[in-house]
Amino acid sequence: MLTVMTRQAALALVARRQEVLDRSANPFATADFTSLLLEQVARDDWSIAAVEEGESLALLYAEPTRPGQWQSLTNYYASQFSPWAGSRASGPVSLARSLGPAASAHTVTLAPMAEEDMQALADDFRRAGWFVRPYSCFGNWYQPCAGLSFDEYMSQRPSQTVNTWRRKAKKFSAAGSEARLQLVTEPADVPAAMEAYASVYAKSWKVPEPYPHFVPAWALNCARRGWLRLGIAWIGDVPVAAQFWFTRGGCAFIYKLAYDEAYSKYSAGTVLSAFMFRHALETDGVHEIDYLTGDDPYKQAWMSHRRERWGLVACNRSSVRGLTRAAYEWAGMVRQRWKRPSAPAQALRAGGAE
Repeated sequence: MLTVMTRQAALALVARRQEVLDRSANPFATADFTSLLLEQVARDDWSIAAVEEGESLALLYAEPTRPGQWQSLTNYYASQFSPWAGSRASGPVSLARSLGPAASAHTVTLAPMAEEDMQALADDFRRAGWFVRPYSCFGNWYQPCAGLSFDEYMSQRPSQTVNTWRRKAKKFSAAGSEARLQLVTEPADVPAAMEAYASVYAKSWKVPEPYPHFVPAWALNCARRGWLRLGIAWIGDVPVAAQFWFTRGGCAFIYKLAYDEAYSKYSAGTVLSAFMFRHALETDGVHEIDYLTGDDPYKQAWMSHRRERWGLVACNRSSVRGLTRAAYEWAGMVRQRWKRPSAPAQALRAGGAE
């Protein structure tokens, strides 16, 4: 069953279906995160589509300036989109078949997803007669670490990483009592900690947040759930590096990083990273550490495994606009074939278009 609703109605639906949404291992598919997206990012003029069938629930949105173009209910604050909660058996089929006639959808764009989710959705959309083009979103670096101590973990890192950490840890310690590391986990400590985080962020290379209240709200939410691991490095009374991690379901997610470049001589970022890894491994006992979005070179120094996050564009060939978009996407695949001969085979293997 598909229902198109307002943002406020979607918030009420998420509250009612919290138990279903929270079954997802993906923290960005939980009721808490979805509610935050609806509250702080979504607009009142968005249309929210909820596809429900049994214990399956999928949420998408369309902007008024782009009618018929539905997208996954996510944005850059979410490193993964899970297209359904609960049972997988009916959700994707219902999504493909419902969006066309009931929501007048001519194009559906879903991203970023785990490869198995993308493959299942691509197959189901194709069975419903849609043209599908998968595409790569970004790399996701992660570290399986069940049972590892910090020393064992560091013994598996490249020698350059280990030597750099040891050297920079000595430099940081040389600042004496002025240098300290703090770990914030409790809700009462979040406001002051997020002020320190914001101070570091403002002095870093990062671009300003388009939704400045989103990250503090998520940090407070995580603290209330017992997930927050917010690390701050201080030189005296000045915060010089900050790392926002959260731990859920035995996995530590590295969400936001920043450091003050004016204090780069202290190498607080590297020292803070090791501090956070040690806590995740030896105190939280996580089985995986996830660096989330991107192929930044520094992530490869701390992680051993990489997986792809995928998106897909599905075009409804029973509509004129969908058929036009399908032709455009097909032309893109042809161009990609000429540029990179292996890409079409990879796309088809991943559940590519007919």
